[in-house]
Amino acid sequence: MVIGLLAIAAIPTVTGVGNAVSAQKRQNESMSKEQEKFHLTFMLRQNGKIEEVGQGVLVDKKMYLNLSDAPVQGYRFLGWFFKYPSEEGHLGLVSMVSDDPPALNWIFVDKDTHAVTFGGKKDTIDHVIGPWGWTADEKFLTLQGDHDSFVAVRDDDGKWSVYWDPEGDIEDEIDDEERCQPVRLRRRPQLGMESSYVKK
Repeated sequence: MVIGLLAIAAIPTVTGVGNAVSAQKRQNESMSKEQEKFHLTFMLRQNGKIEEVGQGVLVDKKMYLNLSDAPVQGYRFLGWFFKYPSEEGHLGLVSMVSDDPPALNWIFVDKDTHAVTFGGKKDTIDHVIGPWGWTADEKFLTLQGDHDSFVAVRDDDGKWSVYWDPEGDIEDEIDDEERCQPVRLRRRPQLGMESSYVKK
């Protein structure tokens, strides 16, 4: 009888501990995804179909598509998510921009040009710094919850750079598939294993 009462009394404690452990496990999984380093490739329409092409590179304060037919010399994007130090506490995005000396910059969108760019914290002030994230299938980069608002624009020198175009203004203004195309930013883990395939 006494043992039975003790067992019943222990149920809320065991349940509470179990819930806390589950919550901590979920938080740890989320944190590990945020800190997972990844490269970027691009989903772009080529030859009438959507293909995964190129690599994201950072140079001259812009993000470019390094394509076989339009190569760009720059630092290959190697980024991860990091909480941006502000009142909002947005999930920000950082990338290495140099190995020697090692340098890390914030990735953000210029509020005037809408170009995806990079720089130190002082460079981000008054620009669009997040929140960054990933799609439910963990394949694509999102900004403010959307993965379909990016476009690739061919500059006058033939290089393709990345812009954020949530209202479709850039696409409407250029209105030329040879110079502006919708693009998705594909996350490619540095270690080569999609986190959605890793057994939890």
